[in-house]
Amino acid sequence: MKLLLTILFLLCTLNAFTQVKADLERQKLKGEIKKITEKEFNATEDSLMWVSISNFNDTGNEIDFYTYSPDNQLLSKSVFNYNDSNGKLIDVKRYKADGSLNVRTTYKYDMKGNQVEENNYDPQNILFMTAKSRYDMKGNQVVKDCLNEFGILYLKTNYQYDKKGHNIEEKEYDSHHGLKFTTSYEYQNTDKNGNWRKRITYKNDNQYTVTTREFEYY
Repeated sequence: MKLLLTILFLLCTLNAFTQVKADLERQKLKGEIKKITEKEFNATEDSLMWVSISNFNDTGNEIDFYTYSPDNQLLSKSVFNYNDSNGKLIDVKRYKADGSLNVRTTYKYDMKGNQVEENNYDPQNILFMTAKSRYDMKGNQVVKDCLNEFGILYLKTNYQYDKKGHNIEEKEYDSHHGLKFTTSYEYQNTDKNGNWRKRITYKNDNQYTVTTREFEYY
């Protein structure tokens, strides 16, 4: 009985000292960012596909995220909820354009504040997908395993990074370890804080999309 109580005490103590990373740190963003406006274009940059807006509070956590069509019609909205005592992200609720709930995602963390597990639920609160991630010593996500509602792996993604911590390659594998896609990224035009403002995405070596970002700082 004493051993069990000691173990429970240690687990609670370790959990209390888990480091908490703000969203800006997790996303490798620099500076006191208030708002990011992101635009996604086709490969030739002559057609806008969608626009997204991310808003952050003064502690560096994302509070909401909106996506819009090229004609400025709302497509989706996400709301981020945090624990007031430790700043941990509790869940994200994603809503459709009509305001109805689409997906709710909850998170689990390791001792370094990395998000090691996310669980996705439908509007009826039924679990339909779990993602488990592993990180390197620098805090870069290197592996993400996606499992269906039965806990069966259906997609594995491996990530690679450059010296600046930018994600430069993703390889997606199916449940039989067959390579499905290779996505690579090229970054251009950073701002004064070192945040990239233009990214070119390639799918299997073919230019696929171009993304631009504008930052508003506190």
